[in-house]
Amino acid sequence: MTRPLTEADLEGIDPIDPDPPSDTTIEVVLAEGGPELDSDLTVQRAEHGIRVIARVGVDGWRDPRDRLRPRSVGLSRTDISSLRGPVDLSGFRPGGVRTAFRPERAPRVWRDVPTGERLRKRGGSIFDADDRYLFDDRSFPWRITGKVVTAGGWGSGTVIGPRHVLTASHVVDWRRDDHGRIGWINFTPAYYDGRGPWGTYYADTVAYWIEAPGRLTDAQVAFDYAVLVFGERIGDVTGYAGYRSYDDDWNDGAYWQSIGYPQERASGERPAFEAAGAVRAVSSHTMAGQTGYTMGHFKDFTPGQSGGPAWGWWDGEPWPRVVGVGSTIGDTVVKSATSGTTANDNDYGGGPALSALIGWARQNFT
Repeated sequence: MTRPLTEADLEGIDPIDPDPPSDTTIEVVLAEGGPELDSDLTVQRAEHGIRVIARVGVDGWRDPRDRLRPRSVGLSRTDISSLRGPVDLSGFRPGGVRTAFRPERAPRVWRDVPTGERLRKRGGSIFDADDRYLFDDRSFPWRITGKVVTAGGWGSGTVIGPRHVLTASHVVDWRRDDHGRIGWINFTPAYYDGRGPWGTYYADTVAYWIEAPGRLTDAQVAFDYAVLVFGERIGDVTGYAGYRSYDDDWNDGAYWQSIGYPQERASGERPAFEAAGAVRAVSSHTMAGQTGYTMGHFKDFTPGQSGGPAWGWWDGEPWPRVVGVGSTIGDTVVKSATSGTTANDNDYGGGPALSALIGWARQNFT
């Protein structure tokens, strides 16, 4: 199979200028409440924009998220019988948007210095051997990555279709209510410092192979991914990535970019990027007639990045293709990536089973 482009290849390609602008729009929900707000909303023009004001009594603003619990759909062999073998899935680059092959760095973060301390500057991006850097970039495809939040915490995700976001299964809150519904889960594309330019969206449906627990075996990592389906067509506005099943001929090739919201970088409030990573080893695991891959790598990966993509670029295509989903961490110590062993490496989940899951979700939720 044709190999992906290396970082050196990408450095020789100019960014792609925007096409004519698109007139596609999406509704952005600035706030959501209950019936107590029906008759007491005002809109004001303020110095820096528009303010929507609600008058709230002593009982406060009712949290609407419990009624936004999604339907969960666990796939089986019969669900994907119409999908024959791994499927290459195209991405989509929206009109009017510049395409860049590496994101713009975010401004450095400055720390307040308590009284009595010597004044000094501290950068919040990279001042050690960590190869990741924080970014703030609304160009394509960086706008299609974002933060996934549940009642149990957060992870990362990627728009992978018009209504579809790819994340890790273990990011999903699988605890069920009395009606069998799983916990609410939302996605904010291009999340940065508490918000995103297109708002936050709650999933209607979650499609998956396994309900992954917090600690995973290699066989579970191979299926540790889920597709969130939304009522809104997020991807028509942001664009979305394609997908290609990983080929072990690419082992040890420095092809893969990764994105996520690591906890120890800006407390997960800003996305981090790392380039030129390699998958070192791949193991295959089978379930429900599907083959998933556990893909060991030595890219920097810490809590909060789960669900984020490993993607690469192919010659002549204006979008990246996801090959893996951030899953597990080997351990929490810094090691050399050239130790000659894959013991305690970090892992992506991927393979033909991921192709089938994304293909099924795109086919059944258009």
